[in-house]
Amino acid sequence: MATYVGQVSVLSLIAIFGAATTAMITTARKAVTLFLSYIIFTKPLTEQHGSGLLLISMGIIMKTLPDNKPAPKIPASNAYVMHPKTSYNEVVIVELEDERKPLV
Repeated sequence: MATYVGQVSVLSLIAIFGAATTAMITTARKAVTLFLSYIIFTKPLTEQHGSGLLLISMGIIMKTLPDNKPAPKIPASNAYVMHPKTSYNEVVIVELEDERKPLV
């Protein structure tokens, strides 16, 4: 049952947020689980463990920051369609539909 819930959760994350974000989330979960295992089972935490956890945390935080990229433009070939019965002066504008992805 737990495996099913985990798989459905990951597939839902992929459908909603994409593969890259899902990979970041699963990596963060693994890092937190590893950190908690060191706290719960009282293993010695060396400087290398701390620096690795710091680097993973910084990478996740930097990836979540906005990129400040301009919005993608719709190519003109997709925005305008020449209808067979119209002249060259008349252009029919066709609205593009959003793709709706199923959650699973």
